[in-house]
Amino acid sequence: MHYSKTKHLTLLSLLFSVLAVCCTEEGKNHDRTLGRGRIPQPSDTLYTQQAAMNIYAYQPIKALQIIDSAVVVGNVSAVRADIIRMRILSFTQMHDQLDSLLGGPKDVRLDSALAVGKRLLASDSIQKNLKNKFDVLEMMSYSARMLNDTTGWMQYSRQFVDVCHEVGPEEDVNALRAEAEIGAALHSLGQHEQGMAKLDSAINQLEASFSREDRPGAFAELDALIVALKRKIVVLGSHDRYAETMPLARSIIEHLDDYEQHPAAYHDGSYREPTTDQKRADYISFYRSQAQNFITAAYASLGEEGNMLEAFEKIEKGVREVTAREHLARYNALQQQIEAERLHATLNKSVLAAVCIGIFALFCIAVAAVVVVKNREIRRQNLLLAKKIADAANFKKKYIEEMRLQQPPVAPDNETATDEQLFQYINDIVVREKLFLDPRFERQTIMDRFQLSKERVGTVFSRGSNFAKLTNYIQYLRLEYAARLLVEQPDASIVQVAADSGFNSCAYFSSRFRQHFGLSPSDYRHDATTQKENTIE
Repeated sequence: MHYSKTKHLTLLSLLFSVLAVCCTEEGKNHDRTLGRGRIPQPSDTLYTQQAAMNIYAYQPIKALQIIDSAVVVGNVSAVRADIIRMRILSFTQMHDQLDSLLGGPKDVRLDSALAVGKRLLASDSIQKNLKNKFDVLEMMSYSARMLNDTTGWMQYSRQFVDVCHEVGPEEDVNALRAEAEIGAALHSLGQHEQGMAKLDSAINQLEASFSREDRPGAFAELDALIVALKRKIVVLGSHDRYAETMPLARSIIEHLDDYEQHPAAYHDGSYREPTTDQKRADYISFYRSQAQNFITAAYASLGEEGNMLEAFEKIEKGVREVTAREHLARYNALQQQIEAERLHATLNKSVLAAVCIGIFALFCIAVAAVVVVKNREIRRQNLLLAKKIADAANFKKKYIEEMRLQQPPVAPDNETATDEQLFQYINDIVVREKLFLDPRFERQTIMDRFQLSKERVGTVFSRGSNFAKLTNYIQYLRLEYAARLLVEQPDASIVQVAADSGFNSCAYFSSRFRQHFGLSPSDYRHDATTQKENTIE
């Protein structure tokens, strides 16, 4: 029996790579715009908008990688991802790191942020979504100002004002803050009177909210007023009008002191409002230090050395506090990175274990497939062999029957006939008359029928035939007959076939049949029937 060679399939394994998962105080206030249009974030993944925002101040490259992965896994839309990338490029503290990553000169990150913003503004999705357009224009105005692109600064600020008015009255405060930016930009472009008028108009409207008895002013007004006052201080300083800057700087400090003492009175839930006590303390310290810087510069320009030194000491104290918080922020960022790497390592182990289990399972499946293929091949070969045997038996039967029809057997002389001649005669009679189907057919039957001694019957079968003994001969005839019945009588039970073939025991019949043909009677019938149907088709 021949077996075909089977080819094994090559298993490919997947390579999984997993990316690990505050800024200046003004930048920290800007990042609160992410609350606008923010999409829900799953809690079971590292790749979220919030995860990127938690580390972008000191780990901007990793933050960008997290956003890229968040897009891939579907946590952030492509448009929102670009807005977040703009924020990382604009407001991270690690300026040199991003500039180096982009392979450009100093502040190339801001150019990149503007390029992303221009692309977004050209898309329909941004034009149809005022909240996203609000975010993009605010960051473009900031980036243009930091690049000293005064024309762009004014252009984007004006567009920002238009969007604020489109959104509705709730953005009137942001519109005033942008009007102050426009006033500062106009002054930088040489339109001094028009620019100062814009600044004064914005400041007066914002200060008016703090004079109302029913509402001493909310955080949005406070933040916008501080920005407007800062812009006016810079404009006045450019004309050496330092004496006029000190009241403005002191106004910033007074408002910050009141905010520090009564934070609940300023709470309005606006997107730039600090969300924790620590962030509120950082916000106050940052702008208070800037106001002290303005006052110190004014005293120095006016020649008031004593007041300048006193103001400088306050600045130095503020710098120490800011430096301490800066180190704490870097430490927290490092802790987050370590935790992210730990989670990354754990995830890698889990993935590796899953891959190993998957490969082992595929290997088992491949082995099982090989076994199945081999079993099918063995069965096919057995079927072919059984068919050949059946064909040979049928041919032999037909030949014998034809010979019988042509010439009935002639009884030889028992004394002079050879063992071969005598066996041939006995076989013709046994097969013609189907004597072997009688379960009682045995040696005595032959002795009585052919008048032979026990010893002569033994020599006839041992010397004159291919069978070692009589029982082998009888069993062979019965099994060949049973094989034919299995095919010719498909509805007959195995028990019936066994009985019709001369067997007293079905179990004994099945055992001898399997030993003779290599298949059980049921399998032989099934395979022979299938082969017959395939031949007909």
